[in-house]
Amino acid sequence: MLKGSLTVGTDGACLGNPGPAGWAWVDESGNYHASGQANGTNNIAELRAVLDALLDHPDVAHLVIQIDSTYARDCSTTWRAGWQRNGMRNSKRQPVANADIIKAIWAALDSRAGTVAFVKVPGHDPGNKFPLNTAADIIANDAAEQASAGLAVDTISTIDLASVQPRTTSFGKR
Repeated sequence: MLKGSLTVGTDGACLGNPGPAGWAWVDESGNYHASGQANGTNNIAELRAVLDALLDHPDVAHLVIQIDSTYARDCSTTWRAGWQRNGMRNSKRQPVANADIIKAIWAALDSRAGTVAFVKVPGHDPGNKFPLNTAADIIANDAAEQASAGLAVDTISTIDLASVQPRTTSFGKR
């Protein structure tokens, strides 16, 4: 049975690109799921965050995904028809990168009885107007750090959203 509406923020992180990667979704109650892998890219991590959010919320009638990655949003939505029409080849007639994850996202979208809306939000928002994305960024980065240390990463937990503050990034934004 489908239930209500839920908003989640998603984000991916990569220490180097490629390098150890982590990803996470965080919902409006502070519940989250984080995972990671020893080697990946930022795009892989962003896509995996979307995939986990979809797979972990199959019974939500209306899932809103706040996402700071235009790439992951467009892979999930805008580019689908053209890529399918072109045999999973991009505009340069090259195979679409990360096609396995993208196809898994499409399958998860297709199997849902409810709706999904992708809402583009700014990454590393210094005003923290989108604390779900801020929290997902922090948790995804922690997951990438754990993957870098050789630890298995698959965490389901909660975070106090009231205490979340944007992290300082390597390019100086807060």
